[in-house]
Amino acid sequence: CRMMSPATRNVTRCHVAVRRAITVSAAGTRVTRCPRVVAQTPPMGDAPSQSPSGQNNLRSKKPTKKTSLNVAAPIAPPAPITPDKEAPKETRKIRVRIDNVWYDMSGWAAAHPGGARWIRWFDGRDATAVFYALHSYGPNGSDVSMRRLQKLPRCEAPEDVPGRYASRYDTTEQGGALPTADDQGTMEAFQELRVKLEKDGYFKRNILKEAWALVSVLALYGLGTAVAFTHPIAATLLLGLGMQQAGWLAHDYIHGRGKWCDNMRWFGAVFNGHSAEWWAQKHSLHHCFTNEEELDHDIMMEPFFFMRSPTESGRPDSPWRKYQHIYGYPLISIMYWLWRAHSVQCVFERKDVKEAALLSVNYLWLALCMPWQVAVGSIFVGGFLVGGLVSATHQSEEIMLAGDQPDYIAGQFRSTRDAEAQFGPIETWLWGGMDTQLTHHLLPSLPRYKYHEVRPIIIEWARSRGIEYRMSPSTKILSDNFATLKRVALQ
Repeated sequence: CRMMSPATRNVTRCHVAVRRAITVSAAGTRVTRCPRVVAQTPPMGDAPSQSPSGQNNLRSKKPTKKTSLNVAAPIAPPAPITPDKEAPKETRKIRVRIDNVWYDMSGWAAAHPGGARWIRWFDGRDATAVFYALHSYGPNGSDVSMRRLQKLPRCEAPEDVPGRYASRYDTTEQGGALPTADDQGTMEAFQELRVKLEKDGYFKRNILKEAWALVSVLALYGLGTAVAFTHPIAATLLLGLGMQQAGWLAHDYIHGRGKWCDNMRWFGAVFNGHSAEWWAQKHSLHHCFTNEEELDHDIMMEPFFFMRSPTESGRPDSPWRKYQHIYGYPLISIMYWLWRAHSVQCVFERKDVKEAALLSVNYLWLALCMPWQVAVGSIFVGGFLVGGLVSATHQSEEIMLAGDQPDYIAGQFRSTRDAEAQFGPIETWLWGGMDTQLTHHLLPSLPRYKYHEVRPIIIEWARSRGIEYRMSPSTKILSDNFATLKRVALQ
């Protein structure tokens, strides 16, 4: 967006503002676009970024008095998908481009495991990078998604595209909202790098490292439970650490592909009380639209945290905003509690008996195997350790209006930063692989213990293409995040 002339940028944003306000469905229904409601379909962790010249990348708006119901994940998660809540079958073609081939996904949308809205979001767009990032395509452990894709009917490029997110995109003569030439080149070059990494075996899981990751978490849970009644403070810390590490491990299982990861999707529900279905929907949204306002709930945390002042965003203010840099990090400790609440809501709305049973195991363990003070305290500790780290790697980076994001690969380089651990192996262990956040966002299905091996390769690839691979000391990332909260608090 910074590469555009001011006139072009203003026209583009005007285009987005009009398109974002109201869309018209094929049936003629007027629909207000909202991160939680799209048509009749329910939706599926800063201040405005500064350009080198110091100008804001986001357009300022006057605050309104409307009440916002769509605050942050974990505050406002994506609503769970249930068959009866899905929109009616599409009457027009939904065309999505993957590997330079256009597919008619009209019939597949309703059957898509993640929900039809994901297909609609990419109507008329190139979804190549997103497909390989979040689906099973073969070398990453399973080829289920690739086999499904190959069975879909092919079609001609669309002549007319709704363009819901078409802003920083070239409009082809067919009218499709496609990446710019630069973004297309970056995406294709990264695809070549990914293929090389596959051939070099980086996506293969190591049974010994998988066993160590699982055993270390079980040890923390076992030891914390064993001393819960005799040494409650020690137990709280041990279980809090265990819950943090279990969170990283469950994250790896849900991103991973193949029989092992598929069979371990229950792990987060049993050990942390987190629904795999709810979390996968929320987190996939974060990956697809990283730091994109109204879609990435990890940066939409109002009224608790403001990444932009209300005078710039146009959203309602809070009298507590001026204190957010003071209460910010302590309040992050409620993250796991909120995830638990949304998980229970998701399970009940979906009537998922199996996952309800898995969550029940966790709550029975908390109720029967430790004092309530240890149970409550350990959840706060685990939530703080996760939330305090993952939020810092995105919140101080570029924040984009919905639709202003480039192609998936280019967008990750703009919105994500790695952390360099400053306190040795213990700190690296605490990060759980999220210190290599940018590498993870580029290759989500890569086993997390491979991130540090792959990061130098990606850094060199980025350098060869003139792309900045953002990385800072962990202490600076945390201080920058605090500075962002404080700056917005005082605006």
